[in-house]
Amino acid sequence: MRRPLPNLNFLMTFEAAARQLSFKQAAKQLHITPSAVSQQIQQLEESLGVTLFERHNRALTLTEEGTRYLNQIQPHLKGLRRATLALTTPLHSRLRVSMMPPVAARVVLPGMETFREQHPEVELEVETNLANMDLQQGSFDLAIRYGQPPWPGLSHEKLAEVMIQVFTPNGFTDRYGLAGNVQAMTRVPLVHMTGRPQAWQHWFNQLGLPEPEGPQYYVDDYPAAIQAAETLGAALALYPVEYSLVQSGRVEAPFPPLGPLDNAIYAVYPDNAELPEGGRSFIDWLKTRLATLPA
Repeated sequence: MRRPLPNLNFLMTFEAAARQLSFKQAAKQLHITPSAVSQQIQQLEESLGVTLFERHNRALTLTEEGTRYLNQIQPHLKGLRRATLALTTPLHSRLRVSMMPPVAARVVLPGMETFREQHPEVELEVETNLANMDLQQGSFDLAIRYGQPPWPGLSHEKLAEVMIQVFTPNGFTDRYGLAGNVQAMTRVPLVHMTGRPQAWQHWFNQLGLPEPEGPQYYVDDYPAAIQAAETLGAALALYPVEYSLVQSGRVEAPFPPLGPLDNAIYAVYPDNAELPEGGRSFIDWLKTRLATLPA
């Protein structure tokens, strides 16, 4: 007689807890209580006759059997999600993407017509936001982020490395004698971001420069700093994402970029679900777009 399969909900709960190594985080993801997660795991262990987790005071680890079981069932659970998605996804699917403003403004929006021509079956919905949106809530299918992984509960794919480059208003290179003279930056007006207050100090320290003596201006975020670089003072920009501003003559870049940075541009999406229809197409398209920017 064949042994009956475990309850599918128990398997999904086990997978979530095994990935998060936390009953609390698994409960948040599954929208149930931590005690319900614990009870389902216990019932699964009893039905299998093995211990899947080692419970500690403040930690949770997989047993050898638990690790092996996770590796064996995970592909099948993903296959079930993929099959269900393929069956229920309409021919024209909407892809909701949250992304950092510079990538949206300089890379995605100028190329959206091309993306639509290549992938007419995907309706791309873009929202720009500097904050990291909670993808577990389901408002967005994926996000384009600047930072360093890991992000709990999310899969990530690196799209491009970035460097830092100084942008100044037109005429500043001559006015302050910046050509081939980085020491002159100590006299240049600087635009600071309140969200990254140490950015300029870090740049000066990297180049071994003394404290700046020029005027200091403060804006609330990165887009405002880049806009201020056209008229007010020097700002730190992401290269090569923002380099089109130099090419169009809106700002000057008196020095080569520094980097690459530890942070990079990533595509992220919930690791408990398959990418929606069009998600893979968009990620591959965006990665190609970023690769064509100046090196």
